Amino acid sequence: MRRLAVLLVLLSLVAALLPASGGDSLGAFTPLYNRSLGMGGTGVASARYGETLYTNPALVGVDNQYFSTPSVSFTLYNVNKLVQPGGALDIFFTQDDADRAFDQLINSIGSGRGDVMSAQMSFGFISGITGLGIDAALDVHSQGQGGEASTLVLEGDFAMTLAISVPITVAEEHTFSLGAGAHLVFRGFSIQDMDEPVQVGGFTAGRILGFYGDEDILASVLNEVPVAFGFAIPLDFGFTYDWREIFTFGLALRNVNGEYHMQTYSGTNQLYYMLTGGYIGSSPPGEAETGVSYSFHTPMSLDVGIALRTPDGGFWDWVDMTFAFDVVDVWDLLFVEKPTLEGFISRMRTGVELSLMRTFDFRFGLNAGYMSFGFTFDFQIMTIDLTYATLEYGDATGDKPLDLFSIAFRIGLEN
Repeated sequence: MRRLAVLLVLLSLVAALLPASGGDSLGAFTPLYNRSLGMGGTGVASARYGETLYTNPALVGVDNQYFSTPSVSFTLYNVNKLVQPGGALDIFFTQDDADRAFDQLINSIGSGRGDVMSAQMSFGFISGITGLGIDAALDVHSQGQGGEASTLVLEGDFAMTLAISVPITVAEEHTFSLGAGAHLVFRGFSIQDMDEPVQVGGFTAGRILGFYGDEDILASVLNEVPVAFGFAIPLDFGFTYDWREIFTFGLALRNVNGEYHMQTYSGTNQLYYMLTGGYIGSSPPGEAETGVSYSFHTPMSLDVGIALRTPDGGFWDWVDMTFAFDVVDVWDLLFVEKPTLEGFISRMRTGVELSLMRTFDFRFGLNAGYMSFGFTFDFQIMTIDLTYATLEYGDATGDKPLDLFSIAFRIGLEN
């Protein structure tokens, strides 16, 4: 039981002290949106409400009035292995054996790059042609040989977003919109080797067990675990064409200027001391040491999408359907790599959403050939989202699929 408690302490400490991200640790920060995830990762032409701030700023507008205080989500990866007989969750809930469950959780981690869990919180506001957002996320990534030889990487992001769109209506049925968004993203993550800061590190199983035997776990985490912290100001640009709110074509250029400027520190307390002159906890940090500074670039993406929706009025006010189709990284597909059918399929996203009485939403999607499912129950001022999906973490489709289950709670209003 104590080992499980130690892991939870480590995660909660880093969540509180480090601003971490979703997805690839060296990729662009994009919050995990359950609606988009359930629809196969689509959104360039079909995103709604808070999704538009990161998916396509041209979709920000009067049809997406939105207020969230806040939205909270938790995502667990490798779910199939965890719930099967003998898996970590099966042991925890049926046998009430936290120690064995913890061991099985570690053993279930596969080799190479992957994700273990993610927690996110966001506040959003869209009114008229302007959207504002604040997003924070904690992610636990994995890398290494798998099992006890794996390294857990703690990563976090704190982002503030401003997005604006300008609609131009022609002949009442045709609307063109141009949008732009700016994100101020602060990123922090645990590292293992101060001399090689680009190689993300973290907690090996052995190191976690070392903390387990430590009399002062808090001081060890704050003073002995190296961290890196930095920022970037990525920009997004979008375009949409809408016909009678039935057909929408979208184009989005995302993560322009995705250059992160990072600084390494010998520990979280050292970083806090350099910023404030104080320290966290009862044990003061040792001599404050600032390590090397460096930069890394996250690639931009040119994405294209279409969406078809049922019209408003009559029967369609009770039964509403949306179909979406996206192709991501179009520029790389056409001009950087040699265009192939496999390359096209790996970038293809397809999804459908069925909404009943504006209360129950059912979703299905295909993301690079992998299926996803989603369900939403809308209580008007509170919404619950459930999503199951599979993502590819390898170089090609089929190399390393990893399934996930996500649950999100949102308090706010959507119109």
